[in-house]
Amino acid sequence: MLIFVVLLTYFVNDVFGKLCPKIFGQFECPLNSTCTINECYFDNKAIAPNNCEQVKCSADSRCYKGRCYPTIGLPCDRNVELSKYQFKSITSNCGQNGKCVNGRCVEDRCAGVICTENEMCQDGKCSVVTNTFCITHFDCGPLFKCQRNKCVPFRKPVPCNCDPGEICKQGHCVPEPDCAHLTCETGSFCLQGKCQTAIGRDCTDMVCQGDTICVEGKCILDPCTNRCPSEHACCEGQCRHFQGLLCHRECPKPYVCIDGRCMRNECSGKTCQPGETCQNGFCIKVEGRLCNLAIRDCAEDFECIEHVCHDLLINTTNSSKL
Repeated sequence: MLIFVVLLTYFVNDVFGKLCPKIFGQFECPLNSTCTINECYFDNKAIAPNNCEQVKCSADSRCYKGRCYPTIGLPCDRNVELSKYQFKSITSNCGQNGKCVNGRCVEDRCAGVICTENEMCQDGKCSVVTNTFCITHFDCGPLFKCQRNKCVPFRKPVPCNCDPGEICKQGHCVPEPDCAHLTCETGSFCLQGKCQTAIGRDCTDMVCQGDTICVEGKCILDPCTNRCPSEHACCEGQCRHFQGLLCHRECPKPYVCIDGRCMRNECSGKTCQPGETCQNGFCIKVEGRLCNLAIRDCAEDFECIEHVCHDLLINTTNSSKL
């Protein structure tokens, strides 16, 4: 029986963590305070104030009325049309490792994870990518390329940003006055006052010019120019949709890099009316919804009054019409 109680205690502490109270608690106590029964106390026995300016929360929690709430799963971000020419955008704090996706804070388990140059983070863990089997570049991720069916680190050459009258050589701009007023077509570049083809040139230690890219050590025309449909990535002529694509920290908007893969944020740029919030790309009415805690049951800039969600922006809208 004693062993069961001890195991149950460890289980409760592991599952519910620092919640106050430990079982079925809703909030965490601010830093430097402890939970006694269902209230937070500082060392001097004073009750933690209900003012967020006077308390400090952990990096993965958000303060609301002096108490700290784990951010993951909380409603987040709003774009509200207050009037025909007035809009308000609210960006939420989803914590150190959280991102707002489809109206809720989601944990990015790869946030802050540092891997070696031969690895990439997936699902919160570093996985070796170098020398793994691949068919396309997309199988390797943005930091690697597929070469002879094996992923190898992709080292992008340092590009040149040369002034007129200069050309790029081995990553450095050097004077070439004969090329100052000469424009060459795609696939060629100016050298000593004449347009030279860039296609087929060795690019092992040189930067490809004339809108060409380096493939297998040779410069070729970039096959990605205007090739892929929208919301697709292109690499050496191959197209792949962003959804589920391997990523490193960032994805092109409206996609968000979560756990090492791109996920579409359907609420990105979505504007709703007062009393509503975006969830999974749809404007959902929150005004009048039953609640116990505004930060969890309603949305940003809502209050839970007598167990009913009320949008504070509705008062703003009514005032602007007067």
